Amino acid sequence: MAPLAARLVTGLVLAGTVIGATLALPPPVTIVLFACVTVLGALEWSGLAGLTGVGRRVGYALLTVAPVAVAVASDAFTAQLLWLAVAGCAWWVVAAAWVLAYQRSGAPAPRGRVTLLVLGVVVLVPGLAALAWLLLRDPVHVLVLFAIVWSADILAYAGGRRWGRRRLISRVSPGKTWEGLWCALAGTLLLALAVNAWLAALPPLPLLVLVLATFVGAVFGDLLESLLKRLRGVKDSGRLLPGHGGVLDRIDSLLAAGPIYSVALYSLKL
Repeated sequence: MAPLAARLVTGLVLAGTVIGATLALPPPVTIVLFACVTVLGALEWSGLAGLTGVGRRVGYALLTVAPVAVAVASDAFTAQLLWLAVAGCAWWVVAAAWVLAYQRSGAPAPRGRVTLLVLGVVVLVPGLAALAWLLLRDPVHVLVLFAIVWSADILAYAGGRRWGRRRLISRVSPGKTWEGLWCALAGTLLLALAVNAWLAALPPLPLLVLVLATFVGAVFGDLLESLLKRLRGVKDSGRLLPGHGGVLDRIDSLLAAGPIYSVALYSLKL
């Protein structure tokens, strides 16, 4: 199968699985499904960090879902999951500054195994916590989050291929362009407004703030993983998904967008 065809088929299967599970399964079951995906992502992250040994890598992967499992099992799970998402938002402010600093000077460039493993925890745990919080609040919000991230990804790819000229952040991810970014931003905002007008669901201004914040998070989630792969000298995080690479290559944007979407949703009282 050609790479583009494989990418399309894999994307459709993944999208269908996520939408079907979110709509058809009870939220706790869907949380378990997302936790399994997080474990796979954590296994890939541990490999990128240089962790060796099956037992240690599996132990690390299980560690990334443990805080969310404890929170979901507790009586105050809503607050605990939201606080994990808040912690994730704080981390992504730091991560955005790091990515921009690396673009300017090529530093800092942490390569130590322990540092990279800690980074994996602060990326993966809040991402899963945000999805769990959204599912337990209203599964529709999970679909909205995925729709924002997916539309941004597709429009950035299409716009970059058609009009891309100026590199967005060459030292981190040479393939991304400013033209692709603006196409993705404009298209995602217009799509959100069109769907919202059809459903008459939310006031336009808070909706735009929510979508814009989520979009920015998705961009930096993608860029951070690109930076990690660049530091490790690899193109993809794994080979599990035909045409896409690894699990991390598919969820990197969501890991940042999820906490930001959740906290923005709560803060805007939507």
